[in-house]
Amino acid sequence: MKNIKLITLLLLIWSAGLGESATADESFWVRESAFLLQRGRIEKGIFQPLIYGFSENLEFSTHALAFFVMPNLSIKLSHQNVGNWRFASTHGLIYPTPLLRLISREGTGGIISPEFSIPHLIGISNGVLVSRQFQSELITLKAAIDVGLKMGKLDERTTIDLPLVYPRLNSFYTSCGMKFGLDVRHQFSSKFDILADADWFVFPGSDDGFAWEHKILVAYHSRRNRFSLGYKLVYGEYPFGKAWHLIAPIFDYQRAWGK
Repeated sequence: MKNIKLITLLLLIWSAGLGESATADESFWVRESAFLLQRGRIEKGIFQPLIYGFSENLEFSTHALAFFVMPNLSIKLSHQNVGNWRFASTHGLIYPTPLLRLISREGTGGIISPEFSIPHLIGISNGVLVSRQFQSELITLKAAIDVGLKMGKLDERTTIDLPLVYPRLNSFYTSCGMKFGLDVRHQFSSKFDILADADWFVFPGSDDGFAWEHKILVAYHSRRNRFSLGYKLVYGEYPFGKAWHLIAPIFDYQRAWGK
């Protein structure tokens, strides 16, 4: 039972994407926006990825806790602004095969039946972020395309029908998925802010797999530390049918180093 909980936690850590919010001009706690971290700054949360500001135009991130069973790496590139709108692109790779094979067993730790073989899988994600900073608000529009490459047959009965996880792995069964999102963040003061967002997952050519996710997070932060608390509401279409899930409370603690 402990192994099942640990494996499920690793999947949820990778898929949750709680998000951050702050005044974008500060260039910290701004992962889910078109702004990049300051050069040399590092941020890491319990559930958030490890993020490193490599330069003014390049940022690296990885889910370090899950890396050894699910290698992953993403970059964010800054592009030329258009008026008051800031543009950035995201590009990521993930190799979930080791983790999926780990949970393909009977008994303790098993989520996928061992009768199915898991081929080598490579996920490629490319997206765009468009943000605009107002006096106390930061608005971000998001869009991404996920492509799932398979080095062999992947049986449809190997799906993991969990909220948050299912739509993020579904591109391996449908070959392609798209994500659209909107973030609205309000800064109450230099220490407190609130984030509200909505994300849509769609899979062209698939009869199911549509998902909608919404969350609200209230955060207290300084330059080095950030505490957040809120909830996440999920609607999804799964092989067993449609379902709603309320995940509450959700929380995170993040720490920063460098600038």
